[in-house]
Amino acid sequence: MGLLVSTQAMNIVEAQKRAGYTNAAEFLAGLVQKNDLLQFAPWFESSDGAFHKWLHASRLGKGAFTQANSNVPAMSSGSDTKVEPLAIYEGDSTIDDRVLKTAKDRVKTRDSEDVANLEGFVQDWLYQLMYGVHITEGFKGLAARRANLDSKFTWGAGGSGSTCSSLWLFEFGDRGFNFRYPAGAQPGISSQDRGLNKVPIPEGSGQMWAWIRHFEIIAGMELKNEKALLRLANIASTGSAFDTASFIKMKNQLPSIGRDAMGFCNRTVHALIENEAYNKTNLSLSVKEMEGFGPIVRVAGVPVMFWESITDTETALTA
Repeated sequence: MGLLVSTQAMNIVEAQKRAGYTNAAEFLAGLVQKNDLLQFAPWFESSDGAFHKWLHASRLGKGAFTQANSNVPAMSSGSDTKVEPLAIYEGDSTIDDRVLKTAKDRVKTRDSEDVANLEGFVQDWLYQLMYGVHITEGFKGLAARRANLDSKFTWGAGGSGSTCSSLWLFEFGDRGFNFRYPAGAQPGISSQDRGLNKVPIPEGSGQMWAWIRHFEIIAGMELKNEKALLRLANIASTGSAFDTASFIKMKNQLPSIGRDAMGFCNRTVHALIENEAYNKTNLSLSVKEMEGFGPIVRVAGVPVMFWESITDTETALTA
């Protein structure tokens, strides 16, 4: 049985080529372009298998001014233990054996079905990552972690009602935001060919023989510094201007004040930013080349990338 593994979507394309998915690039190249998060967020092993634990500093040590022959103060710090469960997201791509038997090219037919299912699989996982809350499975998406305006982790851009969107700011890395996977397992998305199996038919009763490829993501999120994940919410989806002032205030709350930061938004918000940048109505906005990506819009120097799963129908947040 074949096993393909990748930590990032661009590598998924390459891995599938090596595994015989000759037409995978056509499907997943577009997926990568619409969900740039897959290319930048790092993955590290978890500390405790199905859970990841880390220390979060709650109090820092400090010294004092002294003079000769006087006491040297002892320093101490405090920390809290944070625990994040790793959630399993999985699904089976199933195709009737009779379909393959009558296909002109059995391999290509199966591959095209599996790759299409993989795209949907990844798209929904990204949506769940943003908006999902699954208490039993121990999963809490990003929106639920930044669900109220506080001008500390979540800012508002003035929109109201249920036609709002958000822009997210990340600082990635082992000192900021990252994904965790079980030690000894494979990071990112894995796919395993489980061969020919007898399965229930899609509708009604009875069984059929089908080929199954199993897709799986096991992941948790570590936020080593709470300020490494910030949200600019309440962006009016029908608006005509981007709230640069709030973005700059938010950027300056990042641990490194925007150094190595990256923003993510959907097409609607990206269009607002890009329109102002090209019209040169706001000197804080610019368009610069990024190797491998072409022209990228930037706000106060921070590149803003795509995340297609962010919707235009968020309900405005309140304090």
